[in-house]
Amino acid sequence: MSIYKRQVEWAKSHYGIESWGKGFFSIDADGDVCVHPSADASVSIKLQDIIKECEPKGIVSPLILRFPQVLDTQLKRFHEEFRSAIWKNSYSGEHFGVFPFKVNQRREFIDAISYSGFDYRYGLEVGSKTEFMAALSYDLHPQALFICNGFKDKDFIELCFMAKKFGKNIIVVVEGPDELQNIVEISKRYDEMPGVGFRVRLYSRGAGKWAKSSGNTSKFGLSTNELLDCLKILSDNNCEESLQMLHFHNGSQITEIKKIKKAVKEAIRVYAKVYQRGFKPKFLNVGGGIGVDYDGSKTSFSSSANYSIQEFANDTIYTIGEVCKEEEVPMPNVVTESGRIIAAYHSVVLTDIREVQSPCEEPWMEENSQLCQEKDSPKALKELFYIYNHINEKNYIEYYHDSIAFQDELFTLFDLGYINLSHRALGEKLVFIIANRALECSLQERHQPEEFSLLQKEMVSKYLANFSIFQSIPDSWAIDQLFPILPLSRHHEKPSLKASIVDITCDSDGCLEQFIGRSSIKRSIDLHKPNGSPYFLGFFLVGAYQESLANEHNLFGAIHEAEVLVSEEGKWRFSKLTSGDPIDELLVCRNYDCEEMMKSYKKQLTSQGHHEEEIQATLDQCKKALVAYPYLKALH
Repeated sequence: MSIYKRQVEWAKSHYGIESWGKGFFSIDADGDVCVHPSADASVSIKLQDIIKECEPKGIVSPLILRFPQVLDTQLKRFHEEFRSAIWKNSYSGEHFGVFPFKVNQRREFIDAISYSGFDYRYGLEVGSKTEFMAALSYDLHPQALFICNGFKDKDFIELCFMAKKFGKNIIVVVEGPDELQNIVEISKRYDEMPGVGFRVRLYSRGAGKWAKSSGNTSKFGLSTNELLDCLKILSDNNCEESLQMLHFHNGSQITEIKKIKKAVKEAIRVYAKVYQRGFKPKFLNVGGGIGVDYDGSKTSFSSSANYSIQEFANDTIYTIGEVCKEEEVPMPNVVTESGRIIAAYHSVVLTDIREVQSPCEEPWMEENSQLCQEKDSPKALKELFYIYNHINEKNYIEYYHDSIAFQDELFTLFDLGYINLSHRALGEKLVFIIANRALECSLQERHQPEEFSLLQKEMVSKYLANFSIFQSIPDSWAIDQLFPILPLSRHHEKPSLKASIVDITCDSDGCLEQFIGRSSIKRSIDLHKPNGSPYFLGFFLVGAYQESLANEHNLFGAIHEAEVLVSEEGKWRFSKLTSGDPIDELLVCRNYDCEEMMKSYKKQLTSQGHHEEEIQATLDQCKKALVAYPYLKALH
C-alpha cells in the first residue's frame, strides 16, 4: 500500500467517519470528504465541490448543506426495520412513525419530512400553538397521526377540535385531569371529538443526559392515581371510545437498550390493565429517544448508543407482543416519535478557517541563540537556553519545573523594567519549546504524570473558524454535546497540529475543546497547517435540535443554506439556495428601526461638519453594511 493511500486509511480510522457516517459520509482516495445521499457508495459528491459551486451564487461560508435524500433514506431504513421486526415476531399491530416538530422546525426540513414520509403514513407531533398552526398546513396521508402534546389551555384545545375539519387524524395527549375535563366540556359544542391520548408517567428512567425527563419525578405525564381519575372522567361522560392512545416518553438520546426494554415492558403492562378495564385504545406510543451514535463507538457513552435501529425495533415489538399474549389483550399499533435519529444525518455545517494562533509557530533561529548568550542577557534567559540544549527523557520533569521558575523570574524583571521586549519574547519562545519537549517525553511514560496531561490541554493551536457555536451547534456549548468534526480535504497528508476550535463571537465560551476520539474524549483535534489555500471544516450530524435551539449571540444569525439533490447517474444539483440573515433583519428582530438609525447616522455626520457629498457617500456605505452577511467575508 502506498504512503498516500495508507494516510487516507489512517484518516478514516482516526476521525471515525466509517463508524458514525452510517454510509452517508466517507473520505475518498483523493483525501476529500464525500456525501452519499442514498447511502450508496457509488453515488458520491465531494463537499468541497459543492462549496465551489455555491460561491458564485453568493452562498459562501459559513453555510449549511441539506440533503433531503439522506432524510428519505433514513426514513426508509426506519420504516423497513420496524416492518421487519413486525414480520419476524408475527406481530398483529402496525407501526406509525411521527416526527416531533421541536427537533427541527425549519420549513425546508418539514417540507422534506412530509414529502418523504407520505407513503409511510408518517405523521407530525406538536407541542405548542405555533407548531400546531405550521403542522396544520401540511397535507399528510389520511392515516398519518397528528399528535398534540404539551400543556394546553382552552384555546389550544379548540384548535385541536378545529383540526378535525381538515380531516386530520388528530390525537390530543392529556397531561392532567383538568386538561381532560376541559376537552370533555368543549366536546359538547362539537359534533366530532378528536382522539384522546393519556401520557403516563412511568417509574422506569431512561439513560444519558435526558434521563430526568422520565421516571416518577418527570415534568410530564399522569401518575397512576391521575390515570385512574382520567379514566373515570371518560366513563362518567360516556366518552370511553375517545381514548385512542396511551403514551409515554423515556427521554432523548437514550444510550442503553436495556433502559428502553424496561420502559416498554412497564408501558405495555399499563396498556393491558387499561384495556382490561373496558377501554380499547388502538395505539401505544413509545415516544422518541433512539440515540444517535455521534462518536461511532456503539457504547452507552452520552454521545453514543449501544444499539441500532433494528435492535430498538426488534426489542420493542417483541416485548409488547409477549406481554400482550400473557395479558390476553390485542396487540396495539405502535407509535414512535423518534426525531433525532431521523434528522441528525441530513445536514452539515461548513466553515472556513481564518487564522491559526499557535503558541510558537516560528522555528528557532541561530540569531536567537546568539541573543541568549550576549553579555547583557539576563541570567534567567541564559538558564532557559541551557535547558533548551540539555533537556532529555531522564531530566525532563526537573528541567520543565526549572523553566517555569525562570519564566516567572523573567516576567518579574520585565515588570520592574530591567529587560526589554526582545528578552521577554525569547523567554516565552524557549519556555514553549521546553514544555513541548517535556510533553513529548511524558508521552513515552507508561503512566503520564498528571501535570503533563494538564499541560497537553494548553499546548494546542487555536483555529479561528468563521461561524458562531451558539448559532450553528448550540448543544456543544450548552450540554457538551460532541459532534463529528473533520477537515473536508487534505486527508492524504498527515495533520501536524493539535488544535482547539474558536468561533468569531466575542465570548470565551465560543470554543470547542472536546472532540470525538477512537476510545475516549480528546482534548484537541488533529488539523493541518495552513498552506495558503482555503481550509474548510465540516460539523456533521447537526440536523437535530441545533437550528431549533440556535441563538443569535453577538447578533450572528442563521447562516446561508444550500439544498442538494443527486440523480441516480450521480449528477447533483441545487434544489434550493437560501441566504442567511442580513444585519438589518437581525436588528429589526431586536426592535431597532433601520430608518431611524439612518437618520441618526446623518445627524451625527452633519454635526461633524462633513461636506454633503462625503455625508452621502458614508450613508451609502452604511446602507450597504446593513444588508450584508454578518459573518466574515471570504479571503479569496
